[in-house]
Amino acid sequence: MLDAAWRVLTRHGSQALSLDAVAREAAVSKGGLLHHFPTRASLIDALYDRWNDEFESEVTARAVLDDRPGGWARAYLDATTAAGVQPRDSTAEVGFLAALIADPERLQRFRQRYEHWQNRLVQDRIDPAAATLIRMAADGMWLAELLGLAPPTGELRRQMLEALRAMATPGGPAPAPGTPALGPPALGPSTAAEQAAR
Repeated sequence: MLDAAWRVLTRHGSQALSLDAVAREAAVSKGGLLHHFPTRASLIDALYDRWNDEFESEVTARAVLDDRPGGWARAYLDATTAAGVQPRDSTAEVGFLAALIADPERLQRFRQRYEHWQNRLVQDRIDPAAATLIRMAADGMWLAELLGLAPPTGELRRQMLEALRAMATPGGPAPAPGTPALGPPALGPSTAAEQAAR
């Protein structure tokens, strides 16, 4: 069902994200959908949780493999930027962000997640200002690519990422990224319960 909701966002944007549209896309009855998601807000909450849980899992998996000072900052940078924004996901992500911004309660949950990530970064055993600048730059690159706001490309993009990794790496080069990155991720099945709900 969450996959179906993401497909609705991908094709039509946030205004089309209704329970009726998701039930049709998932080929389930509206009653079946309401059993799992009684309101549009609960559906958006579930999408939000999966989107951010998958991104945080990607960052954490990278950081576990890199326990030097700045490892979480480098992991955040790589998970956010390495793959770039995929065209198939850009409409869905823009629509999803629009749905969050339009609802103060949903937006507050988003802010709380960012506060958690920021706390991880400032405790990453590097200069907190540098760690914060890395997050802001990584988020800015993602947003520029998502919205087409003159994002850096090619050699300029590579040099920017190299400079940011150097800023996150006191005393020498950091280990190269070892796993594929998701960007802020496209949604996909993440738990057996979610897959069973489809």
